Amino acid sequence: MDTLFNTTDERGASKRRGIVAAIAAAAMLVPLAFAPSAMAADSDYPGGIKGEYNPLGINAGVAIETYTLNQDKEKALVENFDQITPENSLKPEGWYDDQHNFRMSDDARNLLTFARENGIKVYGHVLVWHSQTPDWFFQADEWCHDTNDNPGVTSCSLADKATMQERQRRHIENVAEAISDEFGKFGSPTNPVVAFDVVNETVNDGDDPATNGMRNSLWYQTYGGEEYIYDAFRNANTYLNDVYAADDAEHPVTLFINDYSTEQAGKRSRYKALVERMIQQGVPFDGIGHQFHVSLTTASSNLDDALTDMSSLGKKQAITELDVATGTPVTEAKLIEQGRYYYDVNQIIHRHTDQLFSVSVWGLSDDQSWRNKEGAPLLFDENLNRKPAYVGYIGDEDNLPEPMKSAIVFKDPSATVDSPLPGTEPRNGASSPWERLPLIGLNASEDGTVAGTFNAYWSDGTLTVYVDAVDATKSDGDSVTVRVGDAEYVIGRSSGPAAADVASKVVEGDGGYELVVTVPCPDAVENAAVENAAVGLNVIVKDGDSGQAAAWDTNPTGTVTLVEPLSYTETVQVPSDVEAPTIDADASDAAWDDAVEVALDKVTSGKPEATATAKTLWSDGKLYVLMEVNDADIDLDNSNPYENDSVEVFIDRGNTKSGQYTDDIQQIRVSADGQELSFGAGAAEDVQKSRVRTAGREVDGGYVVEMAIDLGEAAAGTFEGVDFQINDAKDGARIGIRNWADPTGVGYQTASHWGVLRLLSDSSETEIPGGDAEKPGDEGTPGGDTEKPSDEKPQPSDDADNDKMPQTGSAVIGIAVVALLLVAAGFGLVIARRR
Repeated sequence: MDTLFNTTDERGASKRRGIVAAIAAAAMLVPLAFAPSAMAADSDYPGGIKGEYNPLGINAGVAIETYTLNQDKEKALVENFDQITPENSLKPEGWYDDQHNFRMSDDARNLLTFARENGIKVYGHVLVWHSQTPDWFFQADEWCHDTNDNPGVTSCSLADKATMQERQRRHIENVAEAISDEFGKFGSPTNPVVAFDVVNETVNDGDDPATNGMRNSLWYQTYGGEEYIYDAFRNANTYLNDVYAADDAEHPVTLFINDYSTEQAGKRSRYKALVERMIQQGVPFDGIGHQFHVSLTTASSNLDDALTDMSSLGKKQAITELDVATGTPVTEAKLIEQGRYYYDVNQIIHRHTDQLFSVSVWGLSDDQSWRNKEGAPLLFDENLNRKPAYVGYIGDEDNLPEPMKSAIVFKDPSATVDSPLPGTEPRNGASSPWERLPLIGLNASEDGTVAGTFNAYWSDGTLTVYVDAVDATKSDGDSVTVRVGDAEYVIGRSSGPAAADVASKVVEGDGGYELVVTVPCPDAVENAAVENAAVGLNVIVKDGDSGQAAAWDTNPTGTVTLVEPLSYTETVQVPSDVEAPTIDADASDAAWDDAVEVALDKVTSGKPEATATAKTLWSDGKLYVLMEVNDADIDLDNSNPYENDSVEVFIDRGNTKSGQYTDDIQQIRVSADGQELSFGAGAAEDVQKSRVRTAGREVDGGYVVEMAIDLGEAAAGTFEGVDFQINDAKDGARIGIRNWADPTGVGYQTASHWGVLRLLSDSSETEIPGGDAEKPGDEGTPGGDTEKPSDEKPQPSDDADNDKMPQTGSAVIGIAVVALLLVAAGFGLVIARRR
């Protein structure tokens, strides 16, 4: 039978192993004792969190509502914190009954009473906000029947500016008066309020010139601009720090502006510009709030950058709503990494003590966090056990558990011991499955003579593992050990596997050998990806003569999560006799005729009615993308760009599958009409803009978006990480999302689940001619004959419950270089964070 590949020893394996050895040597050299990872020592912390931060002059805060407290939680709160933020009860809607009458709610009264009785300060949240403010507040006739059920959008006529100025003034005065009437004047011993978020979340997520970077909220619309922000601080200063202030108190309430995603450079630049305008206008405010709802996929250095960037403005700063989601499933490895992340935050706080007013975690225990479904984000678990996160946040580095390795494993039944190895010459267009993903580095042996890389795929009941082992001296005792849970499988370099239910293949090369092995994995059941099954795994390469070994984890096993099948497609180079596409949102360019097409058939949020396909081409270091969207109802009315009809293209240059955004990873969003371009995390916004050209236009039955994206170095045979997404909006709100590759809905945080795009020189090399592997169903697409995707399987939404947003050379060298990044970044961690 004709084979698809030549599998001789002359495949460039020695070059690859030289790079592998360098990567492994760069990894931390740890003796392979394989002691079980210990949880954090149960040390005494008599001062609690406040004992760590109060000596620095910083209030230690937590968000709570008294109705969530029991005796144990009350005790944990009082022992650890000296400041609380009401999570909901002081928001605008909380002050009004069904008849629009202003009054203090029992929830607000109980919280303020609890704070007063326990000597705890209150950081008020919030006076002016576009969300959790009833729509009637913005209507010309507050009793008009609003037929649009989406909050923040009303079918009724809006009030004029003068009306809104008075409503805002009256609301802030009423809040100040109500609190002072029951708890005494601000600044008196009986009034616990020391600070207030006066204005919350005013900055747009995209750089919309029409609003000067501000959110196009009902506040912005009724005022006709951002002056509502200035008025809010003037009113707050008047009533909190003058009219209702104690006679002997000087400026008793510190006034903050507050926003999210300030750890992202683009959002932060607009936030800083607003603060600078406020200073120029003489607005009486005191501080700048940073929410920091982040995940393990967010570089902790981004938080430091946010505080540093704002430090030049001469204002107080506050970390107002901190939480760090681990992603799901929640594993021991992720909880330990979370502890390390909170320790990094602790060190950042120490570097900024001179400006920080307070630092607050957004909730006491995981079970009551609005982000708990994204992965255990807080300091205490549901039983009030202190997590490694607590140990890190309190700054006790010595008692943090040792890190554990974690990664994700894609499903691919076609990846077997007979699959082609990396570097082999493809025939009939097929590529090696092991080249489609970055290889994960092993910790080198103590003497550096044994090293390697590996990766794996799963199928029902099995794991198939590829290992590229560096061991220059062949001996009978050389082996690779694969540990899966409690089971251990040893495969001899010369003798093969000892177990009958294990299949393997070894191919020798200069400086070492390659091994592929399939072992049993009982957790790899049909629905494992749906359940995010976590499996203990370790890979150990041992030299038989010296006993030296290289392993992925120095614990008995690390943790891998079994996930969905890897989405894979190909793109061909624009032929030399055909012009590259013109970026004008016109699908008629001849270059698109033979482009491979994929369907966006994964429903990742809500119930989208729109459908779409994406085509790709490449040429001269650029990736061309054409997205054609069926959408009978195009809606661009929301102030958030991601909640309007729009497309998103995700590009991971070099296919690093990084758990965190880097400067070479982009989320690019274009509105249906092509007028708004926005980005997620990663490089500075001006840098991201310089790397793309976009166009969009509405057409009969939908819209078309076209892009040219700079890849940097690009060559036939290399791989890029990609995904394609549409946001479907209706009646002023997003109703659903479709993706091509990533089913998790969190591609705006991590590239780990994105698909893989192979660059080809021409269509004769493709293994999926015409895109048949991704063929859609039967409904026409604007500008093409593509059909409607089928098999829609709704996935968990990324919508949140509260006040947050959720944005080369050869292939061999590319894989080796990114492996080092993965050792450092923790390859494949999947963490959700609302956009």
